[in-house]
Amino acid sequence: MKGRTRNILRVSIIVTITLLIGITVWFNLTSGTQAVEVGDEAVDFRLTTLEGEEIQLSELIEDKGVILNFWGTWCPPCREEMPDMNDVYTDGHEDYEIVAVNIGENEQQITQFLSGLSADLEFPIALDRSRSVTEAYNIGPLPTTIAVNKEGIVVKKQEYQLTHEDILAFVEEATE
Repeated sequence: MKGRTRNILRVSIIVTITLLIGITVWFNLTSGTQAVEVGDEAVDFRLTTLEGEEIQLSELIEDKGVILNFWGTWCPPCREEMPDMNDVYTDGHEDYEIVAVNIGENEQQITQFLSGLSADLEFPIALDRSRSVTEAYNIGPLPTTIAVNKEGIVVKKQEYQLTHEDILAFVEEATE
């Protein structure tokens, strides 16, 4: 009798695991949330900056390419790439705009983070308080950087930290 009970238990466990895997795969395939990829149309948004100004992506791309950098204060690679972004930005940004999109943190956390950097950032810090833009772009690891050209098309995307050369490549892609 013990052998029969073991077999029933084994079959039950295997059926349960198979069922759970099937449900997980089905939900992932039918969820409808896909990451914004190169070649996709950029998702328009309106956010408030740390200085209280409103910015909207569709207005920015009327005249310039835009580089969106999604970041958080707790992210060491974000801290490391910010000075390089600022250096590139201060060298001239007539043809492009960098917007650093903070993900759901409060002004005090952001201000404290910025005060720890070696220089004041010249580009706008947009506040995605509700994480709606982050969700619309299906952002995973931080930092994630996306270049959008004047036609509103995503032309480059990179997850994780950018080097100085990577930032220049983003500028080139956004302004072509």
